[in-house]
Amino acid sequence: MANVQFFKVTSLPGTLQPNAFYYVENGAYAESYVTNQAGVAKALGNSAMINALITAALESLPSSGAPVLFVADIAARDALVPGLEQAVFVLVQDATGDPTVSVGAALYAWNPATTSWLKVAEYESMDVQLTWAAIQGKPSSSPAQIDTAVSQSHTHSNKATLDLLGAGADGLTYNGQPVSSSWATNNW
Repeated sequence: MANVQFFKVTSLPGTLQPNAFYYVENGAYAESYVTNQAGVAKALGNSAMINALITAALESLPSSGAPVLFVADIAARDALVPGLEQAVFVLVQDATGDPTVSVGAALYAWNPATTSWLKVAEYESMDVQLTWAAIQGKPSSSPAQIDTAVSQSHTHSNKATLDLLGAGADGLTYNGQPVSSSWATNNW
């Protein structure tokens, strides 16, 4: 029995050692490879293997081109089956009805040759909820006060000039420069 060597690398070397295990750090992900006695690598449950499986599955679909359909959930996807006579892609908005999907959407391909669905990709929901209380450094005004101010805004001939007025640490500013708070006198 051969001894197994372990390597932790950031990219797979061009020449691999025989009987070795390579742990490849790839940004936020990690991939694993194991080599045989000849130094030929096999992917272990990583993106290379997953991509090869997806490619093989997609190549089994007819090459005539497949339309993309959008449905709300897995039940709506499955309801399409009786009318499907060609390959289609179906984007399921809520794919949690599929036990392999924990959250979000998924893209499926229908293969008429095998009359089966193939999950091609999963997409986590990117819905973001933002609450007023969660905003750091927010204005002291309430959302209702801000809405009222916006609804009461108007335009007028000197709006551009008035927009140059502001408040600085030492008082009034105009076009970003402090405005003197005392009058210059000319000994009138």
